[in-house]
Amino acid sequence: MNKKTLILTLAMIFTLVATTAFAPQTAYAQSGGGSGTLKANGDGLAGIRGSGDVSISGSGILWIRDHAGDAVINVSGGRNRREGENGWVRYSGFNGEASVSGSQITVALSGFGIDLEATGTGKFVLRGSGSYTVEKDGITVLNGVWTEEAQVFSIP
Repeated sequence: MNKKTLILTLAMIFTLVATTAFAPQTAYAQSGGGSGTLKANGDGLAGIRGSGDVSISGSGILWIRDHAGDAVINVSGGRNRREGENGWVRYSGFNGEASVSGSQITVALSGFGIDLEATGTGKFVLRGSGSYTVEKDGITVLNGVWTEEAQVFSIP
């Protein structure tokens, strides 16, 4: 990975964290309660923060953070695991699958061949090239394509 790509990747992760890390917990729940399911496929950056179950696969750099200390994390294909500050765990050279479940989790993958499925409540950001859908109670409530500008959306 060249220096320019690394700087861009780190800037995108900072954007994800900055837009969600300081939001109050109540911002994750939509009125009426319940949960939804996000399905996203593409190349670029896919990140999610909230409560529920996340499955993600692809190749690149994977970041995981368990904010509440109750997450169940399973990672296969993470070659270089490194623990960072504030509970972040980074897997560089990631080429595999990860499943994360918990009450306050953040999962992000920067790379290609990303396949993400998340069920629960929270916020997500997608940047790059790909598509996504969000369903609640079997009905599509949001769908679209990834863009070059990072936008934050909520899972109802």
